[in-house]
This record gives sequence, C-alpha cells and structure tokens, in this order.
Amino acid sequence: MQPPQPYPGAYGPARPVESYLSKRMVFALNAVGVFGWWLGGVLAAFSRDANVLNLARFLVVSGGAMAAFFSVGGALGSKRTTDMQNIGLLVWAGLILTATVALLTFMGRP
Repeated sequence: MQPPQPYPGAYGPARPVESYLSKRMVFALNAVGVFGWWLGGVLAAFSRDANVLNLARFLVVSGGAMAAFFSVGGALGSKRTTDMQNIGLLVWAGLILTATVALLTFMGRP
C-alpha cells in the first residue's frame, strides 16, 4: 500500500529566517528606508504647513528606523556576511539613527 500523498495545497518545509536576509534584501530595504528619510527632509525643507510637517516627521522616523532595523538585522542574523560587513552595517545603523535625530532637530516644532 502506498503512503498517503500530501494535500496539493500543503506548505513545504519552512525556510529559515537567514535566507530572507541576503545582501540584496538588506540593501533594498535600506534604500527604501533612506528614501523615506530623504523625502521627509525634502518635505520639511519646502513646506511650513503643520500637516506636511507631521507627514515629514513620520517619514523621517519610520524611514530611519526601518533602515537601522534592517541593517542591524542583517548584521546580526545573516550568515552570508563577513565580520567587516557586519561592522559596517552596525556603523551604518548608528549613522542613520544619528542623522535621523539631527534631521528631527532641524525640523523643529510646527
């Protein structure tokens, strides 16, 4: 007698988390975060409307946090990076957080 066949819609074996933290994904997610950070800075520089400034603050904080979070995740969780790349990602995360705080200070209050 044959063993039962798996259901056609069944999931395969689970992928380890490390497979999602490739160099390309870390770079792409950093690029998205830095773009949001940049867009928030541009909006704050060219508008004094309170609603636009609130949107700019949201973009700066969420973009900076996203870039820093995925840089630290890539440094600590990826098996495909060397030690020097891990140090670079951690330094990059620190620079992004420092620049985020500096940009928020520059934006001031509405």
